[in-house]
Amino acid sequence: MKLSKTISALFLSLVLMVGSFGTANAAKRLHAAIADWTGGIITCEVAVAILEREMGYKIKQTVFPSGTGLWEAIAAGELDFACESWPSYAEADDVMFNEDLIYDGKVVKSYKGDGTVDLLGTTGIIGMSDYWIPKYAADELGIKTWRDLNKHKAKFATIETGGKGRLIGCPVAGWNCHDQKRLDLLGIDFQADELGTEAAAIAEAKAAYMRKEPFLLYLWSPHWFFGEFDMVGVQLPEYATCEGDTFTEANNWKTCGTKGWPATGWDKDYTMNYGNPATFAKAEHADAKAFFERMRLENIDQAKMLVEVDIKKRDVKEVVNEWLDNNPDKWKSWLPK
Repeated sequence: MKLSKTISALFLSLVLMVGSFGTANAAKRLHAAIADWTGGIITCEVAVAILEREMGYKIKQTVFPSGTGLWEAIAAGELDFACESWPSYAEADDVMFNEDLIYDGKVVKSYKGDGTVDLLGTTGIIGMSDYWIPKYAADELGIKTWRDLNKHKAKFATIETGGKGRLIGCPVAGWNCHDQKRLDLLGIDFQADELGTEAAAIAEAKAAYMRKEPFLLYLWSPHWFFGEFDMVGVQLPEYATCEGDTFTEANNWKTCGTKGWPATGWDKDYTMNYGNPATFAKAEHADAKAFFERMRLENIDQAKMLVEVDIKKRDVKEVVNEWLDNNPDKWKSWLPK
């Protein structure tokens, strides 16, 4: 009888230990959204690799197109976090954040939303966007700014655009670039063409460059394209809002005629990571939250990895792990104390 009780006690202890281990293991799991452009993929892979290699996490990764739908999925708890949101492209941040965006101790943007999404911190990547033309076309046609484009729109026209020039536009509607709205407000007689993916837009631009044809391209920096091809920006009007900005659910953007966005270029983007508030309020994820608050990936490091992934066609996980192995001095300080 004693032996039987001892065996039963040992079995119960084993069950409790397994159950406890399972609970602890479950607490170290997060579900990440993977971006739909290479830079965002790299930034999130850096975060995921550190969480898994250094902090004992197991991260499930799901490719999810950027846009309001992604923010809603995070608010609903279907996903735990996403990486490298660009504020100029994320109208949901005004509605769903309720906190300040801080970079190097300074408030760079404030939000007055309902707090259904948690701002985890800036990534370190600072983005800039514009419309670009090849330098050979700018020199040949004498184009110095966007104001010169209409004089040469026939050079940029296609069969599909008819008498209008063509802009190889922001590829994904969910990024909220409002290219056609901007063109119309500025009186640029071009048609914006959304090709659906970054890869498709870049392939189109590369092919035109190799043929030495004029083309107008939306693009952001950091991007490998600028390391391969000589491009010049058309210097869109400097980002501005104006008095009386109103957010309306009907059109989902801030606008005040031709004086403010989107009749301007983009603001400088202090990109950010963001997550589900309930997830990161849990004590077991305090270290993960502290890590995101300390993360500072630099433009130059992302740019170098972009060349490896986009030009040399290497696997992104391999490239990121190689960067981590070679640069512990850059990321060790991101780990929670």
